[in-house]
Amino acid sequence: MYRFITPSDQIISPQIVLYGPECSGKSTLSKALAAHYSGVLIPEYLRTYAQDVWDTQNRVIAQQDIMPLIKGQFRAQQEGLALARAKSSAAHLGLCPVFLDTNIYQLAVYFTYYFGMNWGEIPSDMHQPMGQTVYLLTQPDFPWQADDLRDQPLQREALFSIFKADLIQRKAHFIELNGAHEQRMDQACKFISNTWPNLHV
Repeated sequence: MYRFITPSDQIISPQIVLYGPECSGKSTLSKALAAHYSGVLIPEYLRTYAQDVWDTQNRVIAQQDIMPLIKGQFRAQQEGLALARAKSSAAHLGLCPVFLDTNIYQLAVYFTYYFGMNWGEIPSDMHQPMGQTVYLLTQPDFPWQADDLRDQPLQREALFSIFKADLIQRKAHFIELNGAHEQRMDQACKFISNTWPNLHV
């Protein structure tokens, strides 16, 4: 069915992706940044899905969960972008940024790490445009906090290097964040402001 293209369809919201190993401050920082910029927050779908699998089936993520995870994360991203476009169009105050606490590329890194190179690939229609996307790569210099899902306290540095190599290979625009939360907020805000000088706070 055809439909008319409205002005809101043409709005491309800035996308800021929190990227890095588990327990490196991504969730806390993404919430704080979304509040600071009055943006849209897209929580980590992997954590919600994995917690549900653990609670209902008493197991960890397996290869059978790969496509449901990719589809769920992609759906969450599309819904978040649609909400940001609607907010931008209604407010007439400029673009509404979207903050992603991980994305499908982070899932791909995890899948390769846990399941090897034969897990598959991201469907071509789910790849994320690079032009309006930046990455905040979080260094694992926070104390480890264990829970039901976190299982790699000794592998955070190795995973950090893998995530960084992935961003470099994809020629992504990114910055490394380190230090305490306040320091990371300052680093992130300066990076975002330099990328989008007209982004309203």
